[in-house]
Amino acid sequence: MKQRILPAIFIFLNILVISVFIIRYSTATYPIVGNDYKLFIPRLIDSHLFYIVNGFGIEWYTPSFGGGLPAYPNPLQMQFSLPQLITLLANPLVAVLATTAIYLAIGFVVTFLFLRDLLDFNYLSAILGANFFVASGFLIERVVVGHVDKITFPLIVIPVFALFNPKLPAWLAGALISLTGAILINSGGVYIGVMCLFTTLVTFPLIYFLKPSLLSWRKILPVLFWGTILTLLLCGSKLYAITTLMKTFPRGVSDHYFVSWYSSMGGLIFQLVGVMTTLPFLRLIGKSSMVFVVRLAKWIGSPYGFWELDTSISPVLSFLLVYGAWMVFTHKPRLEKAFLFKKILTGACLLFFIVLVVQFSTARGILFEQLKVLPIFNSLRTNTRFTASFILPLSILGAKVFDIWMKNCSNQRNLFAFVLLNGISLVALWAYYLLPMDIQGRNFEINNLLGTYSEIQAGNTFPVNKIIPAMNDYEVFQAQASNTINHYDPIYGSSSFLPLVHEGSVFDIEDGYYNMTDPTGYVFPFENGSKLFSRIPVSDYNKLENFINRRQVDWKLPAIQILLDWAAGLTFIAEILAFFIFIIRERIITQSFHHSGTQHRKIQV
Repeated sequence: MKQRILPAIFIFLNILVISVFIIRYSTATYPIVGNDYKLFIPRLIDSHLFYIVNGFGIEWYTPSFGGGLPAYPNPLQMQFSLPQLITLLANPLVAVLATTAIYLAIGFVVTFLFLRDLLDFNYLSAILGANFFVASGFLIERVVVGHVDKITFPLIVIPVFALFNPKLPAWLAGALISLTGAILINSGGVYIGVMCLFTTLVTFPLIYFLKPSLLSWRKILPVLFWGTILTLLLCGSKLYAITTLMKTFPRGVSDHYFVSWYSSMGGLIFQLVGVMTTLPFLRLIGKSSMVFVVRLAKWIGSPYGFWELDTSISPVLSFLLVYGAWMVFTHKPRLEKAFLFKKILTGACLLFFIVLVVQFSTARGILFEQLKVLPIFNSLRTNTRFTASFILPLSILGAKVFDIWMKNCSNQRNLFAFVLLNGISLVALWAYYLLPMDIQGRNFEINNLLGTYSEIQAGNTFPVNKIIPAMNDYEVFQAQASNTINHYDPIYGSSSFLPLVHEGSVFDIEDGYYNMTDPTGYVFPFENGSKLFSRIPVSDYNKLENFINRRQVDWKLPAIQILLDWAAGLTFIAEILAFFIFIIRERIITQSFHHSGTQHRKIQV
């Protein structure tokens, strides 16, 4: 019993301290919060209004923004996400912070199980490794600035855990991968999905060096098969809708950092060293934290804010990695001939994947140039984010170094060392308070939106009755309006987004059309006889009425979209039922073995 209680206490305390820190730090200037909350909170409120008016269903289009736009096809719309679900119970800011804590807890526990049960680390090493992974600067900076689409970062460990877990049936591991993929896609987490891929690629050969038996292709290939099929079924609806919209507004972007390669590499290293190690050191020698802020941007050559550059790992992890490297280089390696070719091949794969991630993180190199033109990759910029793909592999290595160290010491010394290092790792989070608050994009006053949410809970549905082009997204609800010029969305470029609506009532008639865009022209024009930027014709008065009052409109969908919608819904129900049946079955089997064991002991007595 004690062996279970002590790990549970340590895990709970870690999750509690990290969650409390992130929540308090990200709201330290409340009601002024991160800039991108003005992008995501209005969307959460908009979908919340749709649920209030229509009940559960797909919000295909919204009258709130851009003079009438697609909602579900937008990759940043998160109608089927945990923050959206919690918004039914609490205001959107609380929903985002609560979701962060939940995802953090899930990521921590799964990382712990992965390190303890799969890689056979001591439970103290596993807890330390989980701390390293979730208590990273990448997640902290995302919550601070309001990148709600990226708070799913702690979940990227789930596909790794499922892929290499020999105890999970292939279908169950595949279902876990598909559910994680669905969470990422329906939370706007395209970047996190790519990071998950990069992390898995780097971790794959690393696991071979740590525990070769986990790399069983008889196990991995069926999991990949189930994971691919179930992910396509579960995510096909959203992916098809997104692809259709992106054909209308292709987002071809690419980063170029005009610095030398060694400057880029130095910048990447200091991205990972980050705030938690560098700022306390600067404070000790009497230097300003702005020295690090300015130098990091200069080394990387990035035009982005500091929150896009900092990917800080724990100073304890940095110490363990340096110590581990020193141990490797100072001890003569043992060249075992058994499986030597496999080890060389695996090492080559590891080096290749590291180079791949480095090139994407620094936006330079042959691999990057060849792959950046591919779908998804060609619509991503801010490549400095991909440095976070190294956090999980580095956390595994750091935990392994500590685990090796523990084998040569007594239990008391191990416990003391763990408490000391884990404590330092948690205290290091407070180094973020050494940063000036104004360099993290904290410039959005959120009270107006929270007031809007309170009115919605009181029964106001804010129907849209006019167009005010220059109004901001967070102001449209109170004005019962839709905007065009100041609509904040990276998909619609200012040069290509040219709606035909004008300032005034949505019932204004011009050339036989109302003053509201027919949003089907963006995604499904053939099925609805519309075209890009066309407005709602006067013959469709009922559709206009339903649309501006946030009711579901009977605009037509292509047959393939309807099929994919049904496939996603049925797959989700099937997976949930399968999970419950599996859990009940496993519990019955466990209880049966326990009962038979008890009876056997009684007979022996």
